[in-house]
Amino acid sequence: MKKTLVALLVLNVCAVSTAYAAGDANTWYAGAKLGWSHYFDASGKGNFDDNLSKANDFDYDKDNVSGGVFGGYQITPWLAVEGGYDYLGNMDIHGNHGAPGAKLESQGLQMSLKASYGLTDSWDLYGRAGAMAYRAETKIAGHDNFETGVRPLAAVGTEYAFNKNWAGRLEYQWVSNVGNSNQIGISSDVSSVSAGLVYRFGQHDETPVAVPVAVAAEAAPEVTTFNMKSDVLFAYDSATLTPEGNAAITQLYNSPEMQGAKNSSTMVIGYSDRLGADQYNQQLSSKRAQVVADALIAQGLSAQNVSSEGRGSNDSVTGTQCDNSMPSAQLKDCLAPDRRVVIEITGQK
Repeated sequence: MKKTLVALLVLNVCAVSTAYAAGDANTWYAGAKLGWSHYFDASGKGNFDDNLSKANDFDYDKDNVSGGVFGGYQITPWLAVEGGYDYLGNMDIHGNHGAPGAKLESQGLQMSLKASYGLTDSWDLYGRAGAMAYRAETKIAGHDNFETGVRPLAAVGTEYAFNKNWAGRLEYQWVSNVGNSNQIGISSDVSSVSAGLVYRFGQHDETPVAVPVAVAAEAAPEVTTFNMKSDVLFAYDSATLTPEGNAAITQLYNSPEMQGAKNSSTMVIGYSDRLGADQYNQQLSSKRAQVVADALIAQGLSAQNVSSEGRGSNDSVTGTQCDNSMPSAQLKDCLAPDRRVVIEITGQK
């Protein structure tokens, strides 16, 4: 399983217990953001108010504080629907020839689709596209005018997961043509840069628990099988046990099933998925099997009763259900069941 040189999609969060870049599918999240807005590409009518009609040129103070709250539903680990409230700040307008100033202030409710692309297990890039139902208000010489409408929006950003529940994001957002110059005298595109904090509800723990699975033997002697996930035992593309992996092996060794078979013949078999070269997969699966065997011996199994072997990508669990045309991270996630270490105990009574 050679390391890919391109960024992996965040779909692998479902397969690796330490991957948090996107939330679990079918869960909700909520957050808040604060930043800076910028009004640009503004256009207006010089006669939209009698107080400004004598001005033939305007200066704009376009930058202001912005912020908002948002929530979303994670449809898949890489696709979500998100909505929220945005305060877009305001823009001051100053006319020449002694004309008094004016102010454009805007806010709105937005809805968008959010697609993510994973760079690491904890860090991803994302884009959003949707629409905002806005309310734009101008304040001129003590008179307020407002107008509402719907405009397209787009955003790009990056999100970093601190743990399975909390993440931070940095985002640039653009909303087109806020305000109608025919009704309130001015319209403007609005962009904003914000930093936000996200809380994800209902994230699932992946506790490293080795569950014994009894396999009906076709003939004596009886064989008992334990199936352990490589993604819990090892980091991706590694043959070094993780702390979770060591904990899982300790738990397995202390289980009643293993204690009752300490004097039986034990075979440790490593498997890989089909990604990468066959020779490399064979070597990695053999190393992982030997590491698990050594850990069981260190726990107390007799070395003369324990053997190991690697079988590479043979005996696939997923079969043909994972299409090679999938994005690389999605394919890696789909093939996770193939990455495993199987422990077979023969002759257990």
